Amino acid sequence: MKKLYLQAFISLFSLLVGFTMLPIPSSAKNSKNNNSTSEHQPSEALLTAENKIYGIGSISKTVTTTAILKLADQGLIKLDSPVSEYLPQFTMPDERYKKITIRMLLNHSSGLLGSLYSNSDLYGCIDDSNHDRILKHLSTQRLKASPGEYSVYSNDSFELAELIIEEVSGLSYTDYITKYIMAPLGANDTITMHSDFENSDIAATYKNNRLMPTVMTTTLGDGGILSTAADLCTFSTMFMKDHHSVLSSASVAESIRKQVAGPLIYDGNYGLGWDEVNAYPFSTYHIQAVTKGGDTDNYHAMLTVLPDYNMSAAVVSSEGSSTYASLLSNELLLSALNSTIGLQEVTPETAFSGEPAAVPDEYFEFTGLYNGVTSFTLDFKNNKIYLTLYSAPASSNNKINKSFELTYLDSGYFICKDDNILNTIMPASQRYITEGFRLIKSGNTYAVQAEYYAKYFGVSTDFSSLTLATKLDDFQASSQAKTAWKNRNNKKYFLLDEHYASASYISKPYIEGEVLNHNENYFVINGSLYAITGNDSLSNVGKKRDIVDINITPKDNLEYLSSTSGFQYVGEEYLSNLNLDQTYTIQTDGFTQWYRITESIAGTYTSIEISGEGSYFIYNQYGALIDSSLFMNGTMTSYLIEDGYIAFAGKQGTEFKIK
Repeated sequence: MKKLYLQAFISLFSLLVGFTMLPIPSSAKNSKNNNSTSEHQPSEALLTAENKIYGIGSISKTVTTTAILKLADQGLIKLDSPVSEYLPQFTMPDERYKKITIRMLLNHSSGLLGSLYSNSDLYGCIDDSNHDRILKHLSTQRLKASPGEYSVYSNDSFELAELIIEEVSGLSYTDYITKYIMAPLGANDTITMHSDFENSDIAATYKNNRLMPTVMTTTLGDGGILSTAADLCTFSTMFMKDHHSVLSSASVAESIRKQVAGPLIYDGNYGLGWDEVNAYPFSTYHIQAVTKGGDTDNYHAMLTVLPDYNMSAAVVSSEGSSTYASLLSNELLLSALNSTIGLQEVTPETAFSGEPAAVPDEYFEFTGLYNGVTSFTLDFKNNKIYLTLYSAPASSNNKINKSFELTYLDSGYFICKDDNILNTIMPASQRYITEGFRLIKSGNTYAVQAEYYAKYFGVSTDFSSLTLATKLDDFQASSQAKTAWKNRNNKKYFLLDEHYASASYISKPYIEGEVLNHNENYFVINGSLYAITGNDSLSNVGKKRDIVDINITPKDNLEYLSSTSGFQYVGEEYLSNLNLDQTYTIQTDGFTQWYRITESIAGTYTSIEISGEGSYFIYNQYGALIDSSLFMNGTMTSYLIEDGYIAFAGKQGTEFKIK
C-alpha cells in the first residue's frame, strides 16, 4: 500500500476527525487550477489528537459488505445466490424468503421487516443473545415486500450477512474481519465487543451529564464495530482508485455503484453497504462521493470517500449526529479539493423554482391517507392541495392535527409558502430548510417525495431526497377490534424483559398510543401508524424501514405486549406502589419489576443496595430518567418524584434493598 501523504486529526471535546489523501490520479486532474504535486503535500500529521475508539454504528455495514465481497473474491459465495443456500437454518413462514439473495441483504431490498432492537446496546456488558436468536426471531415473521421489490433500510439483513460470514468462513465475525480486512490494512484499533481491548481506550459517553460504563452494540454485522478516525480512513483506501488492497477491483466497483432496487428512492441511493453512491454536494461538481453514516444511542460517525480523487474523511463523536458529522467531512473534502485541483465555482440551488399554476387533474387521485416517515392525509379543495399531519415520530404527542396548504408550481413541485412541513416532522436545532414535494405514481404505488435543502448553523448546506410516505390501501377494521383498541387509548405498556444494562431504559421506558381521530381503523403508538388487524393485534403499515407488528396476550389479568422488534412490554396494571424499607427480588421469570412513586413517599431521598447482577432506574412523572445505578458518577441517594416510576432489572435472585 502506498504511503498516506496526509492524515489530519482534530480533537474537539467528544469529536475526532480523520482525513486521508493519496496521490491524485492524473485522470482526475482536470480542473482549471491544478497545480498540485506530492511536494506540496506534508508527509506527516498536521494535527494530532488522543486516538480514542468510538462506536461507528452503521458504518459497520460497509465492513460486513467488504467481508461478504472478500468471500465472493475467494469463490466461496455468489452475490446472487439465495441466502438459504449458505444458511439452510434460515426459514420464514412466507415461502418467498427462499428468493432473498445475498445482494438483497446488502442493498436493503430483502423485504425483511426491519430490526431486532431489543438488547442491542448494553452498558458494561457483553451479550450474544441477539446473535443467537436472530434466526428464531425471523422464523415467525412475515415479509413486508417481495424480495428485490424495493430498497428500504434493513438492519436485520446485515445480521443475516454476519451469520453467512461465520457459516462460510468457519470463523467468528470478529476473527474474520480482523484477519482478512483490518490486519492486512494495518487498522489495528478496529474492534468489536469480542476483541481484546481496554475500557480506557473507548471514548467516554454521558447520559444526564453522568458518566456511563463502556457501551457495546451487540448486533455486530449492522452496527457493532468500534474504530478510530484514523482506522476508518485507512479502511477507506481500498475503495480509492488503484488502491484495492483487500478486495478485487471488480468487487470494489460493485460496491460503489448504484444498487438501489425499485423505481423510488425511499431513504438512500444505495450501493452495497453504502447509503449514497453519488452524494451531495460533490455531485454538483460531477465528482462521485460514497458515504455511510452511523448512529447509536451513544456514538455518531460519518465516512465519506471520493474514489476517483483518492480522498476520504472520517468523523466520529459521542455527541451530535451523523448528519453533523457529514457536514464536517464535506467541508474538509471540499477544502482539500479546492486546494489541490481547484474547483469550478458552483452556485448551489437552495430553492425550488417555478410559477404557481393550477393543479393538474392527474394529481386528484392522490387523495387519501399516507404513512411512512410520518402519517398524513392529502385532500384537494378549490384546486388546492392540503396536507394534514396526524403523527410525527419526533413528537411525544400523538395528537398532531395540523394542515398545510401546498402551492403547485409549473416545474412540478408543490411548496408550502407559509410554514415548514419537514421542520414539523423532523425538528432540529440550528437548521433552516427549503423544501419541495413531488407526487409520484409508480405502478400501483402513490408516493409523496420530499426534496430539501437544509442549512445548518447558517453555514453548511445539505441536500436530501426521500420518499416521505406512500398512500395506504383502503382498510376496514372490525367494530369489535376498534372497540378493543379504543379501550387501550393512552394506556402505558412498560419494558418487561430487557437486559438490566440495556440502553432502552435510558429513554422513555414505556409506549402508549390511541386510535387515530381521523380514521378509527388505525392506532398511533409514539407517532407510528398501525392498522387494527384484530382485538389484540396491530400491523405497522406503509413502505418504510422498521415495520413492526404487535400482539397482545392476556394472562392473569395482565396484558403482555410483544413486538417484532424484539421488545416485550406489560400493561400498566402490572405496577404496584413502591414501599420503602423493603427488599425486592427478581423472580424466576427474570422480568423487570415496576413500581409507582406515590405522594406518601415522594419528596424523599433514598438509597438502594443491590445484591447480585442488576440495575435500578428512577423516572419522573413524564417517563424521563432522573437516576440509575448505571451512572458511574452517581450520588449515593436518589430523589423520588411524585407520580414517577422505579424499575428493578436484573438476573434471577438479584435483590434491591431500599433504605
